[in-house]
Amino acid sequence: MRRFVAEGLGTFALVLAGVGTAVLGGMGVGVLEISLAFGLALVALIYTIGPISGCHVNPAVTVGLLAARRIGPRVAAGYIVAQCIGAIIAAGVVWFIADTNAVGYSASAQGLGANGFGAHSPGGFGWAGAFVIEILVTGLLVLAVLVATDLWAPLGVAGLAIGVTLAAANLIAIPVDGASVNPARSLGPAVFVGGWALSQLWLFIVAPVIGALLAVAVHSVLRPPWQVRPKLATPLPDESLHEIARETARLIGNGHGEGDGHSHGDGVRVGASVSSDSDGTRASGDGARTRAGAGAGDFDGAPLSSTGRLGSTGRSEVDRGPR
Repeated sequence: MRRFVAEGLGTFALVLAGVGTAVLGGMGVGVLEISLAFGLALVALIYTIGPISGCHVNPAVTVGLLAARRIGPRVAAGYIVAQCIGAIIAAGVVWFIADTNAVGYSASAQGLGANGFGAHSPGGFGWAGAFVIEILVTGLLVLAVLVATDLWAPLGVAGLAIGVTLAAANLIAIPVDGASVNPARSLGPAVFVGGWALSQLWLFIVAPVIGALLAVAVHSVLRPPWQVRPKLATPLPDESLHEIARETARLIGNGHGEGDGHSHGDGVRVGASVSSDSDGTRASGDGARTRAGAGAGDFDGAPLSSTGRLGSTGRSEVDRGPR
């Protein structure tokens, strides 16, 4: 439950920061300031709620990670519901604050930071331009998430890389359609603006999802052949490592074990596999894979750990070398 709460709170904070800057900042705030508000907020959120939920705070990111088989469908559905609720509440808070201004605030007339095309595009761009830009910028964001959180990515920089990507995406897309890159971010203001915002909302749901799926396809090509299988790996728990060490020492001492390897020297069996069913962990000495999965069921969450890796719970499978 707490990861769903974290996703709701995280999306609330993201929309409050970005849309709040756009709506409450007045004439002194431009594209750069709004882009930085979204990007910096995401950086902060990744390092705060990332260890709890993975800090998706974006239905398109959740769909992408679901397609990449890093989370399960039930968790994905819960995340998306929480994200939408958080975004709607945040937009409502921004509207309430804006309406306390001495001159008042009309959400339907002034837009409340809603995304739009045609007559409601900041630069007068049509639906086709908005559709293409949303596919591209959302695809780049989801690709950044997938690559920055892979096992072969540098440690500890995922939050910064993803946040900078979101800021850049906003810089590109704000003049076209106000920059969605996030269906929940578009839904929140649209609920209060109504009318044209709701009628154009479909584009800011469909295009980001297409972009996310394309990013998954591109990532599957970019991933090195020895890289993780779609069920993303997490480092083995300490107790599992200790168990493996004990079993390995026992096998070396006895000179026998499971597997189809061959013996060298004093009974050390190369290629032997070591198994421990007590915690659901198996280590295979043939260099093929390591599987960490205490407990049953599919991997159903992709938290961003303090080391910058996705996946703190669940089952994983890693290829250590080409087959």
